[in-house]
Amino acid sequence: MHSSGGSKFFHYLDRAEKPFCATANALADVPSVRRLFVFCSKLGDGAAWILLFITIGLFRPDAGNLPVVLIGASLVNLGLYKLVKEQTVRNRPCTTWEAITPKEPPLDHYSFPSGHTLHAVTVTLLILPVLPLLGLALVPVTVMIMLSRVILGLHYPTDVVVAALLGSFVAFYAGSFVSL
Repeated sequence: MHSSGGSKFFHYLDRAEKPFCATANALADVPSVRRLFVFCSKLGDGAAWILLFITIGLFRPDAGNLPVVLIGASLVNLGLYKLVKEQTVRNRPCTTWEAITPKEPPLDHYSFPSGHTLHAVTVTLLILPVLPLLGLALVPVTVMIMLSRVILGLHYPTDVVVAALLGSFVAFYAGSFVSL
């Protein structure tokens, strides 16, 4: 069952990634695994990031304008995410393949790129040089968010990898605006 949204390129990529996605998604059939990755996925939602930005602003004056840069980078991410999703229209693996079931409801219809990954990578890379201990604590959280998107059946691995690359670029450029 393949309902192609987007290009032939994604059609072939979807088929190539299906076995990995199905195997990863089957892990979430174990209730404790599902709960863990649903929790990790929720950490990647916007509310958790906003709470983090506010916390940094209130309790870490040594972070300078980092909270403002994090908000600005997040807005850039949101625009980039919407633009790329509208142009690529890649269906989610749980929409395309019967063997892959969503373990939580998707936030929107298309999968490319992973917005959760885009934000997690950007935020982590912006925080690392300014607040290294917090940044290091965010690295495993970011990895778990990235894994959650595939395990929960919501994204292909390439959605996550490309989002991580985009997030790295946004962080690189936004990082030049951080002043302590």
